[in-house]
Amino acid sequence: MSRTSRIVMVMLVALAAFFGLAELRYAGRAPVKLPAANCDAGLWQHVYEKDRLQVVEPCTAVVGKVVSLHPSSDGDLHISLDPDDSSVLNLVNVVHGRRKLVVEVICEHPPSDAEAQSACSDFRSSVTIPGVGDRVRITGAYVTDHDNGWREIHPVTRIEVLR
Repeated sequence: MSRTSRIVMVMLVALAAFFGLAELRYAGRAPVKLPAANCDAGLWQHVYEKDRLQVVEPCTAVVGKVVSLHPSSDGDLHISLDPDDSSVLNLVNVVHGRRKLVVEVICEHPPSDAEAQSACSDFRSSVTIPGVGDRVRITGAYVTDHDNGWREIHPVTRIEVLR
């Protein structure tokens, strides 16, 4: 094996080890397991394209600071949360999501996407919407969004603004 090949091999092994350790550090774990009764399972019938979501924990609560709010074309309100407990983040949240947890309040506004309208028909979320900068406790299902690869709370059952 040539010197160049050995250097490339060492770099590949080091890179693989780095990503392996990063994946262990940011595996994405629900901070708390709550009884199923604390989350509204009926919300799932209004989740658009629910097959893309893999439930990790049916009901959990996450505390953190609201960084941004973004209305989506599917009617959901996307909240970017800076969580107090970073163990809730996986590696994709850290790298692609800039160390934030995505939180989705379903059917918060009428969908502009025609395909999503059936998910929100005859339903409008009653979840309290926080402001940017608010410190909150968010309760809902902890899932992996396979379209993006990150962990998120989706659907949200409740948001409490903390003092």
